[in-house]
Amino acid sequence: MRQVLRGLLFTCMAAQADAALLNQAQQQAWLEDINFYARQVKTQHIQPFHTLAESDFDQMISALKAQLGALSEVQVEVRLMAISRAIGDGHCNYLMMSGKHQHFPFRFKFFGETLRVVDTIPEHRHLLGMQLREINGVSVSELYKQLPAFLPGVDNQFSKQSSFEYYLTLHKLLFGLGIVDEKSPALFRFTGEEGDVSAKISPVSMREFGKLSSAYVRSEPKLSALDIGMPGISLSLLDKSKTAYFDFASYPTPEQVMSHCDALQARLKSAGSRYLIIDFRGNRGGNFYAGLALSACLLPLDQFDWMQGVYVLSDGATFSAAMSNTVQFKQILNARVAGTPTGGDPNHFAENSVYSLPNSGRRFSLSKRYYPFSDVQSHAVYPDIKIAPSWEDYRQGKDTVLIYILSQLSYSAVFVE
Repeated sequence: MRQVLRGLLFTCMAAQADAALLNQAQQQAWLEDINFYARQVKTQHIQPFHTLAESDFDQMISALKAQLGALSEVQVEVRLMAISRAIGDGHCNYLMMSGKHQHFPFRFKFFGETLRVVDTIPEHRHLLGMQLREINGVSVSELYKQLPAFLPGVDNQFSKQSSFEYYLTLHKLLFGLGIVDEKSPALFRFTGEEGDVSAKISPVSMREFGKLSSAYVRSEPKLSALDIGMPGISLSLLDKSKTAYFDFASYPTPEQVMSHCDALQARLKSAGSRYLIIDFRGNRGGNFYAGLALSACLLPLDQFDWMQGVYVLSDGATFSAAMSNTVQFKQILNARVAGTPTGGDPNHFAENSVYSLPNSGRRFSLSKRYYPFSDVQSHAVYPDIKIAPSWEDYRQGKDTVLIYILSQLSYSAVFVE
C-alpha cells in the first residue's frame, strides 16, 4: 500500500507538463482550496476511510501542499483526481471537467483488448473503426497502466475500462500527466486493415465532442421506439416475440414515471406483450427510485411471464442507479441478467453530494450513503447469460446481446402458441 501511495504522490512530479508554475497568490488560493477539500472529505463523506487509511490521506494532502511551488494548476488538479480515486469509491471524485477543458475528437470502445474508434468528427472519418495503438509514443497498454489511478467513476475493473474509454480523450488530463503538450497537436497512431496510420490531432471544444457517440447505428434487430412520456426511457413492441423492450438510457424523475404509468399499462395490455426486456447498457445512473417506479408500474400486469420471461441487459457502463436497479430487478422482477458485468459494485457508496472549491470553483463529489444490495461480496453484478459483443457485429450494426435474447423469446412465443 505504501508503494502505491508513493507512486500516486509523485506520478505528476515525474512527468512535468510544459505549463506555468503557480505564483504566490495562486499557491495561497490552492492551499485554501485543498484545505477545504480535505475538511469536506473528512466531515461530509459517510465513511471516507473505508479503503484508504486516514494517515495515508493526510500524507497525500500534506505532500501536495508542500509541493505547490513546483506544480502548475493542471498538475494540482491531476493530483486531486488521484487522491479522490485513492479514497476508493466511484461516487467520490474530483471533477476536472468542471473547469475549462477540451477533448480529443474521438469516442473509443474496447473489444476484448483492442481499443477502436467508434465515432469522430468529419475531418477524421477515415480513422473510424481503427485500433488506437499509441498517443505521442505512449502505447495504449502503458496508458491503461497510468490512467486508472486518476479516473473518476470507478467501482471495479469494468467501470475502469469504461471510464478509460472516455477520459482518454480529456486533453487536460493527458496534459497534466505530461503525455501531450498544451498547445501542440498530439501524434496518434492507429492500425487499420491496410496497416498503420499516424495523424496529428488537436483537441476540440466540449460542445463539439459532446455531439459524438457512435457512428455505428444499430440496424439489427429493427426497433421502432415509442415515446412513453418518460424522458430517457423508450419502448419498442416486438410482435414476433411478443416482447416489450425498454431502452432505459437515462433516468427520468419518479414523478414522470408514475404520471405516465396508466397510459403505459394500457399500451402494453393492448399489445399483448408476454416478455419483458429492460436495457441498462450504457446507463451511468440517476435516481434509482425512478427504476423502482417503473417496476411498480409493470408488476400488476399478469400478462408477462414472470417466471421465465424477464431480462435485464447490462455492461461495464451500467453504473450507480442502473446497477442498483439491475440488482433490484433480479429480485423483484425475477429477471435474468444478460450481457457483460456491471461497472457498479452491488455493495457500494453512493448518493453523492457535489461541492465547489471556494477559489478555483472546481467541483468534487463525495458519497453520503452506503447500499449493501447483495449478501454475496462481489465487485459487480455478473450476468446469468454472458454475451460480449464482437467488433464485427458492432461494425455491422448488430446488437449481439439483444439478438440472442430475442431469438430465445421468439422460440418461446412459438412454443406457447
